[in-house]
Amino acid sequence: MSQIKKIRDKAQSLNKKVILPEAEQDIRVIRAAIRLFAENIAEPILLGNRDKIISLTEQSGLVLPENITILPIGNPQTDDEKFSFFRKKLAHKNPTMEQIQAMCENPLFTGGWLLQKGEADAAVAGSVASTPDVIRSAIRTVGVAKGSSIISSSFLMEMPDGRVFTYADCAVVPYPDALQLASIALDAGKTHLLLTGVEPAIAFLSFSTKGSASHEKVELVQQAYKIAREQNREWRMDGEFQFDTAVVSEISETKAPGSPVGGNANVFIFPNLDAGNIAYKITERLAGATATGPVLQGLSKPYMDLSRGCSVDDIVNTTCVGLLLSESNNG
Repeated sequence: MSQIKKIRDKAQSLNKKVILPEAEQDIRVIRAAIRLFAENIAEPILLGNRDKIISLTEQSGLVLPENITILPIGNPQTDDEKFSFFRKKLAHKNPTMEQIQAMCENPLFTGGWLLQKGEADAAVAGSVASTPDVIRSAIRTVGVAKGSSIISSSFLMEMPDGRVFTYADCAVVPYPDALQLASIALDAGKTHLLLTGVEPAIAFLSFSTKGSASHEKVELVQQAYKIAREQNREWRMDGEFQFDTAVVSEISETKAPGSPVGGNANVFIFPNLDAGNIAYKITERLAGATATGPVLQGLSKPYMDLSRGCSVDDIVNTTCVGLLLSESNNG
């Protein structure tokens, strides 16, 4: 069974809710909601004008089940509460009333507000909005998780032989400092554990292995490893490693003898976005891996981002990933 099928099956067993803020704008979102509902994976909550959503559905020859919840962006019963929420959130920026009102009328911010309130377990957007807009909405509603210092991303990489790895960061943070890289590593470990059920073995990657090269970029990775190690002594982690040391036991025995991670790492922490993005695409295109992501991590509640070129399957799969990540809020 593929890893994404396992993730779907697990999500189906959780009986959770997902907010879909872009239903009024994108028929793919509506198709995904119908799938989620029909396959009993999750209870979808569509945001937007009911008449527009129904019209878009009918124009595509679809029938929206009556039991699917549709919530308007504006609601006289909760508008004051939402306005107060965003006024407090942005108090340090001294926003105008017009700026606060614009946030209240934005479906992405409304989705995040509902998620923060506990009206659902995850939110999924980005088929219409850009990644920066999704992240901005998430930060200003659910905020950064306790113990995290930055919002980052990871990809779940399933190899043709069934092995599953997590790559981070491949989509959000261009050049993290040591503290940020440590946070990315610990968040990626949580992501790997929640999505696979396997304890993470984290490798901090570099062009150097255990001091084989001297450079400020190597020192940054070394420092990140030390910070992460201090914050979590339960998980296996090590570095700095060249990639072959992290995955080939024979090389690890020579370059990093006695390492708890060398030769068997399953979470790879890249020193910057250049390396991470290039690596996941090479793994996907040349090694035939299936990439699931980017998975936004470091948020207090899962607000998932989509590619604007996503398929209905992508929306369903991303929803399932978000629902599994929401389990960390129950621990």
